[in-house]
Formats: sequence, C-alpha cells, structure tokens
Amino acid sequence: MGIIVSLSGSKAVGKTTLINGLKRTIPKLQIREGFRQTNTGYSLNIEQEYYMNQRWYIRREIEEYQLFRNNSNPTLLLRGPEDVEFYTLHYPKTKGFKWNVEVNLQKELKELRRCRSDFIIYLDAPEEIILQRKINDDTKPRKNMKDWMQNWQPYIESYMKKIEYTYVFDTEKKDVEEVLKEVTKWLKERL
Repeated sequence: MGIIVSLSGSKAVGKTTLINGLKRTIPKLQIREGFRQTNTGYSLNIEQEYYMNQRWYIRREIEEYQLFRNNSNPTLLLRGPEDVEFYTLHYPKTKGFKWNVEVNLQKELKELRRCRSDFIIYLDAPEEIILQRKINDDTKPRKNMKDWMQNWQPYIESYMKKIEYTYVFDTEKKDVEEVLKEVTKWLKERL
C-alpha cells in the first residue's frame, strides 16, 4: 500500500514552490497537484445543487485516493481528502447559508472520512508574510485572496492543525531551499 501525504497551507505560502522542489529531491514521489476544479454545472449557492456538486467531488476524491493507496509509490496530494471535507462543511458558512451539510451529505462524508492521509504537511507563515509572497509571485492571479484570508484561512488553519497527524512547518524565516531541505529530510525519514 502506498503512503499518502497531503500538503496544505494558505494560498501563497509556498506549496507549489515546494512541490516543484520535491519533484527533484524525491523523484519516486507521485504528485497530484491542485484541487482541479471542474465545471459540474451545479450552482454552489442553491442548496440541493451544492449537495450534488459535493457528491461529485467527494466521489472523485475517494476514487483517486483508492488508486493512490493501491500504488506502491508514495503520493503527495496537494489538498487531500481532509481539505475536501473541510471545504464541503465550510463553504455554505462563508456565504451565510445555514444548511445542514453534515446531515444531508452524511453517507458521503462517512465514506470520505475513511480516506485519510498518513501525514499532512502544513506550511505555515504569518498573514503579513503570506501577503508579501502573494505580491512577489506574479505566476498566479489569486483574485480572491482577501476573501481567502478573511473567510477561509483562519478556519482551515485551525482545522488542519488540530488533526493529530499534521506536521506544521514554519516557513516564516526560511527561504525556498531551506523549506525544501527540511521537508525533504522529513519525508525521506517516513517514506
């Protein structure tokens, strides 16, 4: 069975940069990049359509998880099953909806919760550092950064850090190579 490691952290914290480095330092590591948004045709702001949309994403996450788990090579997931669960439960709250997602997606969430990463790497930095990195990185537009920092980041950070198999890497005072070296060493000890 393949080891599954999820990579999480704020937008602009350095996840993609780390992934690009890990491709060089641990070539056997399979990497699934990004959340891979798909136009399912459902509106996220209509309750029943939201449930249909999330069923589709949860099903895809479970299917991919099972494929990676059955592979002998280790896999790094940029935003893994724990992130999908968080998004599913949190999105309606960011829009002020009082939907009972836990009840209405009970079956799907139960199945998703059987899919857990072996480890979560959480890249951490203070908000001011993250915002400066966003300014310095012109490779991604990150149009909704303000919304992310206000409605998502504080909650997903708290959620991820409470998971017992999350390992937090403080990137505040480290350059790209220092973070890569630290995470590579940590991963090689576990793979």
